[in-house]
Amino acid sequence: GASEAPGGPWATLVVDPLSASTLERLTGCGCTVAERGPSESVTEALARVRPAIVIIRSSLFKESELSASVTEHLKLVMRAGAGVDNIAVEALTERHVLVANAAGANAIAVAELTMAHLLNADRRLSDQVNSLRAGEWRRLQLSKDARGLFGGTLAVLGVGHIGKEVVKRARAFGMHVRCWSRSLTAAEAEEMGVVRCKSPEEAVEGADALTIHLPFSDATKGLVSEQLMRRLKPGALLVNMSRGGVVDEAALVRLTAEHGLRAGLDVFENEPGAAGETFEDEAIQSCTGIYGSHHTGARTAQAAQSVDEAVLRVVQAFMEGSPVPGAVNSVRQPVI
Repeated sequence: GASEAPGGPWATLVVDPLSASTLERLTGCGCTVAERGPSESVTEALARVRPAIVIIRSSLFKESELSASVTEHLKLVMRAGAGVDNIAVEALTERHVLVANAAGANAIAVAELTMAHLLNADRRLSDQVNSLRAGEWRRLQLSKDARGLFGGTLAVLGVGHIGKEVVKRARAFGMHVRCWSRSLTAAEAEEMGVVRCKSPEEAVEGADALTIHLPFSDATKGLVSEQLMRRLKPGALLVNMSRGGVVDEAALVRLTAEHGLRAGLDVFENEPGAAGETFEDEAIQSCTGIYGSHHTGARTAQAAQSVDEAVLRVVQAFMEGSPVPGAVNSVRQPVI
């Protein structure tokens, strides 16, 4: 059973850093915790620890890591964050390994940065800061395009945990909200006070702003296309908090000039990896209508604490043989 892993009972490999208090609490749950070394690869750490449980945040867990000696003991892979696109879920499922994530744990943090990007794109805060730091005072030039969010129409694509938090905040700002999401029911839309749309096209038609909170998949790749963006009101605001590939970035760059769009992006097609320290995309860097943040949507102390709590809930439920919250696959639970 899982508890007989060679690293001791409930050998647990922490691939990406967790807080000291979370590591202590994992030990308190009965986990034998081992952290990946600073120069150790995921493969090396798996071979050394041979864990029953793996907790991973931003590193990649690829199918190539899954040797027989690793999967012999591995029972649970927990993503310390929302989404699992850095984890080989299908390969793990075939090997009867449960995969779970902290869905919704960082939703408030991402929604807050979404609103920050909407306000920044409208009021050009970052441009004003840069200008002031250069010793300039350009009050009229830097405020002439600001429309204000109040009374405007916001289209929201994707109404999961994050989209729902964005809707609450947009409505508090006095915006009219139209939503498209494959899972949104008429009753939910009514309860949220939004218009439910049958297609992305219907949602964005003539909207003043668009925010995107969709998972990345074959179905959503390039979904926010040039044709879709042209349906927005000229001068509209666009915020992408999902994944880079969901938006056609080359078209977006063109439309900042041709359609007056102003965009806030937290994610990019050519995004550096977890350890990267340089951003190299000349088209994005030189586009004055695009304001970029460094994929920091989920990075607040509040979100980190919320994710840590989710990790502990998942591990405890798994060890007790209870249903695991945030599971993304289903496998035969091992008999311990």
